[in-house]
Amino acid sequence: MRTRVLIPEQMDDPALDRHEHEQALRALRRINAWTGNAALAWKHVSWAARECRERPLRVLDIATGAADIPIALLKMSVARGVKLEMEACDFSEQALAFATEQCAAANVALRLFRHDILLDELPDHYDIVMCSQFLHHLPNEDVVMVLHKMKSAASKRVVVVDLERSRANWLQVWFATRVLSRSKVVHFDGPQSIRATFTVAEFKSLAQQVGFATFEVHRKWPCRFVLVGETDGTA
Repeated sequence: MRTRVLIPEQMDDPALDRHEHEQALRALRRINAWTGNAALAWKHVSWAARECRERPLRVLDIATGAADIPIALLKMSVARGVKLEMEACDFSEQALAFATEQCAAANVALRLFRHDILLDELPDHYDIVMCSQFLHHLPNEDVVMVLHKMKSAASKRVVVVDLERSRANWLQVWFATRVLSRSKVVHFDGPQSIRATFTVAEFKSLAQQVGFATFEVHRKWPCRFVLVGETDGTA
């Protein structure tokens, strides 16, 4: 696995059956909960919240899918007494419809909207812009473009959680997707995501092109890395 292998994932197919799409979203929600993606993002959200005591911290999650991570962040903020205004966007109408149902079931106030991050600029009124396991879907030049857009929209920081490419991680994800899900879509997309994603060194090289004030990329178990990019505060 020396280089990225970008093959379209089944969940990216707009013709995917709605039932199969929702089954895959439920499976990804389960996997995200098991790997602690929300808790990982919360660490960096809560740090910024300490610097923003006079008003709610404004956070946007792009390519949100089932919105399980922003829903979890909102629940954490209530439990910890942190003021948080959360918004989330996705290109898929099916994903947004499912996310809307999940927000109602969780009784959380999350604003959802449709957005094509590859074509459109983001609103620039957020403190943090984040995404989870999305950028590996994109060619390198689009990754840099999206990171630029995230940086321009965030006055404090950009947070990215994604998978790390390695043979060991491919084996772990292959096994985990079959233990935690019956979705054939996830059985294909999970291991393919590892083939398509980045090494830490590759992602650092892409992040260097964005012009963050400072940034760090760290490995996190299982199978992930986290980018935290501080912005220049002019958004």
